[in-house]
Amino acid sequence: MFKKVVLGMLAAVMAFTPVIADVATVQAKEEKTEKSREDLKIGVSWKTLQEERYATELEEIEKVCEEQGVEMVYQCSENDNQKQVGQIENLISQGVDILIVIAAEKGAMNNVLKEAHDAGIFVCYYEQVMGETYFDMSGGNDYYEVGQAITQTIADMDITGDIGYLYGDSAGGTGLMNFKDGMQDSMKDCDVNVVGEQFVTNWDPATGMGYVENWLSDYADTLSAVLCMNDGLAGGAIQALENEGLAGDVLVCGQDCDLTACQRIVEGTQVSTVRKGGKDYARQFVETAISYYLGEMTEDDFDMTDTNSLGEEKPFMSYPAVIVTKDNIDETVIDAGVYTYEEVYGETEPEDQETDTSDEENAAEEAEE
Repeated sequence: MFKKVVLGMLAAVMAFTPVIADVATVQAKEEKTEKSREDLKIGVSWKTLQEERYATELEEIEKVCEEQGVEMVYQCSENDNQKQVGQIENLISQGVDILIVIAAEKGAMNNVLKEAHDAGIFVCYYEQVMGETYFDMSGGNDYYEVGQAITQTIADMDITGDIGYLYGDSAGGTGLMNFKDGMQDSMKDCDVNVVGEQFVTNWDPATGMGYVENWLSDYADTLSAVLCMNDGLAGGAIQALENEGLAGDVLVCGQDCDLTACQRIVEGTQVSTVRKGGKDYARQFVETAISYYLGEMTEDDFDMTDTNSLGEEKPFMSYPAVIVTKDNIDETVIDAGVYTYEEVYGETEPEDQETDTSDEENAAEEAEE
C-alpha cells in the first residue's frame, strides 16, 4: 500500500514538473522583454585580432553598444580554444544578457555555448554555423558563395599556367571546406596546373609566405597565380613575390577587405578581395541581436535560417558579399564608407574641378551685342 502511495505521489510530481518548467520559461521570457536597452549587458568573445577586419568590427560593435547605452565587455582568445572556453565561462559569470561569439573552431565551443543558453543568455554566433555549434541567432554570408567570389575575378581573366592555393586553418571545419570548394569551382574552367595546396595553421601570413617561397623555388617562371583564402595570407604571398621581383606579375586574391589589401589592389599587387563583413555588417548584427532579444523583431523578420548543433533552425541574418577590384574600389569601399579615399590611396582626394563658364558666357553675350 505504502509503495503504491509513493508511486502515485511521484507520478503526480512528474506530471506537474513540466507545468512548473513551462511557467518558469514564460516568466523568464517576460522578465527578458521587460528589459530596456540601458539594462542590457553584452559579452563579446572574439577569436582573434590578428586580421584587420576583426579588430575593425569589434570597434564598431563597441561603438554601437555605446550609442545605444548598452554595457559591453569583450575578451579575445588569440585562436586558443581552451582559453576561449574559459573566457566564455567568465562572461557567463558576469551575467551578460547577450553573448556574441566567433571562434577559431566552432565545435570546441558547443558545450559552453549551450551552458550560456541554459543560463538564460541569448547566444549569437557571428558567422554561419551549419550545425557545428550551438547558437540562438547567427549571421553572415554563405561560405561557398564567398569562396567562389574569392577567385572569381582571376577566373574571369581565363588564366593559364601554374597556380597554388593557400587555405586557412583546417580546424575551420565545414565553413572552411565550403570556402575551398567555392574557390576551386570558380577556377574549374581555367586551363591551369595546381602545383600546391596548403592549409595554414592559425591563418598565419608568415607561414603562408614560406609555402609560396617553396613554390617559387620550383615554379618562379611559370607561376601564374596564388589564390589565398584571406587577405592576411595574400599579404604573406605578396611579400614572397616581392622578394623575387614578381609582385604584380603573379596574380593574388583574398577576402576580408582589409585596408592593406585595398591599398595593394590600387597598387596593382593584389587583384581582388571580398568585402563580406566590415563596419556595416557589425552594426547590423548587433542592432539585430538587440532588437530580437527585446522582442522588437520576430523570426518572421528574418529571410533565412541556420542550423545549430541540436538540429534546430534558428534566425540567420544574411549579409551579401561584394567582390572588390581596382575597377570598383571607389564604389564598393570608399563610397560605402568602409575606408576613406586617403586611407586607400594614401593621398588627399582631389576636389571636383568645376568649370566656371560665367565669364565666357558674359563675353559671348557682349560680342553678340
